[in-house]
Amino acid sequence: MTRLTTIVLAAALSCAGVLAVGPAAGASGQLGCQYKVLWPTAGVYENPNPNSVVVKTKHAGDIVGASTCEGAAHNEYGYVLVTTDAAADGRGWMRDQAVVQI
Repeated sequence: MTRLTTIVLAAALSCAGVLAVGPAAGASGQLGCQYKVLWPTAGVYENPNPNSVVVKTKHAGDIVGASTCEGAAHNEYGYVLVTTDAAADGRGWMRDQAVVQI
């Protein structure tokens, strides 16, 4: 089921101009991922796209994460999946350079 979900997500995101979707580098999808925000402020996007709506703002030192370790890329920008109530589907995306995995 997880593979099917990933394939469906990849197909949907490719239609939106996303180049790649898959596990974040060095991440274990079964344990989930947590990240610490590095930037003074970092947006949580509705979709992994720099033109997407910012649904929430996180600050340096905040801990974010998701139960799965998914990543996505749009042109030169990389994104990691985070859980958020602010997104319509509960899934938000943050720039991978704004966070460090903990």
